[in-house]
Amino acid sequence: MLPRVTAALTSVAAVAVLAPAVAHAAPAPGDEATARRIACEQYAVGAVTFDYRDLAPWRARLVRGTSPELSTKLADTYDAMRELLQPLKWVSTASLSGAEVRHVGDDVWKARCFVSVHATNVQAPQGRDVLTVYEVTLDKKRNWQITDVGGTPNGL
Repeated sequence: MLPRVTAALTSVAAVAVLAPAVAHAAPAPGDEATARRIACEQYAVGAVTFDYRDLAPWRARLVRGTSPELSTKLADTYDAMRELLQPLKWVSTASLSGAEVRHVGDDVWKARCFVSVHATNVQAPQGRDVLTVYEVTLDKKRNWQITDVGGTPNGL
């Protein structure tokens, strides 16, 4: 009887010890790089790269890869942004300066993207350089869809 009880307790202990490891398995190799590429290199840089003379490519980049819920919110703000950018004759180019990416569990990733932006407009025809920080949340289970975006629109 004692060997059976010992075996049962050992099995329960093994399950108790292994269960958290299974529930929070380590991310797959390459996931961090994928999150960085999608969130920072593609989305954040694309979100601040535009030319007031042709905003259609910018609008496409703004919603590309986003969840339906986020896409709707971003599309709703497009008209207001267009009304602001065109009279100001705003042109903005950007490049990624750095990124911090972390796995927050359940195949959800958060990226902090540091984007160098050079913007010209009627108020600053010579241009102005700023560093903008974007916080991007991605869901790997949804084919790496972007589910939330936040940032510092005025730069640092």
